[in-house]
Amino acid sequence: MGKNKIFHRYAFVLSLTAIFLSGCVYITHFDEVMFVKGLESNQKAMQAELDKEDKLFNKLKSDIDSMRLKKLTSKRRIAVLYGEATLCRLSENLGGIKETCIYRNSKGGLILLDLDVQGRLISWQIQSL
Repeated sequence: MGKNKIFHRYAFVLSLTAIFLSGCVYITHFDEVMFVKGLESNQKAMQAELDKEDKLFNKLKSDIDSMRLKKLTSKRRIAVLYGEATLCRLSENLGGIKETCIYRNSKGGLILLDLDVQGRLISWQIQSL
C-alpha cells in the first residue's frame, strides 16, 4: 500500500510539472501562436471574399447571357448589383468609350464593361478560361 501511495504522489507531481511547463511554453510562444491564428483567420476571410466575388461574377455573367443586363445601365447600378469592379481604367474615348471596368473571378475569367462619358453601359465582352 505504501508503494502505491508514493506512486500516486509522484504521478501527481509529474502531472503538475507537465502542466506548469506546458503553460510556460505557451506563454513563451504566445506571440507566435497568435500570429498563426491570425493567419488562419485572415485566410478564411480572404476565401470568403473570393467566394463572394465569384458569386457576383457568376451573377453578372448569367445576367449578360440571359440579356437581363441592359445597355445604358449606370455604373452605380452595376456596382450595386454586382459589386465594385476589380479595376476601372479610362479609355481614350474611342467609339464613345470613356471607361472600361473589369470584373474577374478566381478561375481567371474576365468580363469587360465599356461605359460612355456619362457612365452608362454601352458594351461588354466576356473572356473565360
